[in-house]
Amino acid sequence: MVFAHVNFFRSLESVARELDCRGHEVVVLHGSRALTDEATTTAQSADLTSEKRKRTDRKSAMLRRTVELAQAELPRISFGYRPMPEESWQQKLHVGRQLMNRSVYFRKAHPSNRTVEALDKMLPPRLQKRLQRRVVRFALARPLALRIWRGIEAASPASRTIVSVLEEIKPDVVVISPTVWVKEPVEVDYVRAARSLGIPTVGYVASWDNLTSKGTIHLVPDVLALWNESLAKEARQIHSISRKAIRLTGAPYLDLLFQLHQTLSQRDMCERMGCLTDRPYIVYLCSSPTLIASEVGAVTALAETLAQQLGPEAPTIVVRPHPVNPTPWEDYAHSGVVVYPRSGDLAAGSPAWQDYYNQLSGSECVVGLNTTAFLEAVVADRPCLTIVADEFVGVQGQTGHFRHLLDGGFLEICHTVTDVSTRVGRILAGADENRLNRRLFLNSFLRPAGPSTPAATSFVAILESLVSP
Repeated sequence: MVFAHVNFFRSLESVARELDCRGHEVVVLHGSRALTDEATTTAQSADLTSEKRKRTDRKSAMLRRTVELAQAELPRISFGYRPMPEESWQQKLHVGRQLMNRSVYFRKAHPSNRTVEALDKMLPPRLQKRLQRRVVRFALARPLALRIWRGIEAASPASRTIVSVLEEIKPDVVVISPTVWVKEPVEVDYVRAARSLGIPTVGYVASWDNLTSKGTIHLVPDVLALWNESLAKEARQIHSISRKAIRLTGAPYLDLLFQLHQTLSQRDMCERMGCLTDRPYIVYLCSSPTLIASEVGAVTALAETLAQQLGPEAPTIVVRPHPVNPTPWEDYAHSGVVVYPRSGDLAAGSPAWQDYYNQLSGSECVVGLNTTAFLEAVVADRPCLTIVADEFVGVQGQTGHFRHLLDGGFLEICHTVTDVSTRVGRILAGADENRLNRRLFLNSFLRPAGPSTPAATSFVAILESLVSP
């Protein structure tokens, strides 16, 4: 398994565990030098601002925990740093890849425009100027441009550095994740190197937003593993991937959550979180800091509105910070609001996932703006509310993946915090009109092979089918 960053191991951890259980050896190569070279990490950290350094150190600590847990529990797994290609022509390919990452956003059918400014900045100034010309944009938007580029990638010589790594490991299958990635997209070099050695390759799109927010696929692996048919449609329309190359697995990172059940009563969970035990609670699920830097204002407004409308019957709001952005909540205090976990949590390992599941299951409903945690709330079968308003259009309407939530039909769509408060009151009274839609979304988006079939089972079946007898 070759990952851009060791954090992506979490998305395929259940697959690694299933492989280990079946007696297969798993070698994980990742691009997180922070886990292999502390001196380099310390020097880099010193150049960051205090806030960025704190976030970087926190992320490194969580990543170490993920790796340590896997190594302690899985005897057939090993981790190491993913070498970068050292050949000079790779720099020229890198510029071309950034150009093609940008080009797919010129397509009329592309549903997202949030990341284009960042992609523009990654290009050399001369290319940025040329992209201002309408004829250049038109040409790059054509599927032919991407086909030509993939031909160039396929014809380029494999990196000897990477070929040597694969010759030493001698893998039966190479899994690449994420297949779509804008920062140092060298995973494609591993696809080319594996292909030169006759080793089958499987690309995995790590999350539901990657196909619309991370550029494009430069060299198509033998198999592209996706969660569901909705993402397969995106792969065909945006990235010109043949349906024959696509396999559907469901969401492997949710496999453990599907196995859990509530182990604490609502009252006991309230005591753990620091809530009033004689009141119900709702969970506010924070979004990624790349989408929203701070949601303090939204939570404060909601708490005040709930207090005004529902009075003593108002539920406690339990804020769950995004795991890499707990800073806005460190000193936050407001009547009717509790922050838990105060420093956020990556939910690495069974105990952390169980605590998270108990937090969701004991709630009356969950509220958020645009967050992957809505998917986790669906597994816990909790009503989901969101605020769709002009002030949030940048993190909702300008992102491609938010439409999957809307198309799922399970979200309670509100336009103001007053609407949220009203709907919370109805839920407290027993209303749950979207429960059937949650089940349908779960089956179609998260577990297309059936709710009782783990995604890891489907994924490992793909891997084993690619190995010659």
